[in-house]
Amino acid sequence: AMQLTGKWFLVGMASRCTYLAEHSHQLEATVVTVTVPDGKSLDISTFRKLDGICWEIKQHYVPATAPRCPVSFPDHSRSKVEMVVGEMDPSSYAILYYQKDRSISVKLYGRTSRVSDPVAERFEQRIKDVGLSEDMTYYFPTYGFCDSADEFHILN
Repeated sequence: AMQLTGKWFLVGMASRCTYLAEHSHQLEATVVTVTVPDGKSLDISTFRKLDGICWEIKQHYVPATAPRCPVSFPDHSRSKVEMVVGEMDPSSYAILYYQKDRSISVKLYGRTSRVSDPVAERFEQRIKDVGLSEDMTYYFPTYGFCDSADEFHILN
């Protein structure tokens, strides 16, 4: 967890999310700051623009403690997002998997707003490995980052 601390730029994302497909022309430069308050859980602070306003979105991730068991009924209102680190070099990039219900998305973060070609290729390979494709892959702008927030929101 400690290796994830610090500032990361969201470089790319692959997802079946239809909202992304419809709004891909509106993707905004996004930067996240990760802290590990207790050595285990992660606090993730995301800065991005929405309609010209810089938002800070705070999220808290706790480590999964036990092997996951199937539950007898899905409770979609409280479905948790699970995050798994696919691979990373703490000094340059991280490829993370996010799973909510049965949908999976893959995100590529860089310590700078651009990553090397080999890293981009690894990201694209991992996208294929989970059954997503190039037309579900979106790259984020490398300029226009928020350096502070006008508004903030907490997501549990």
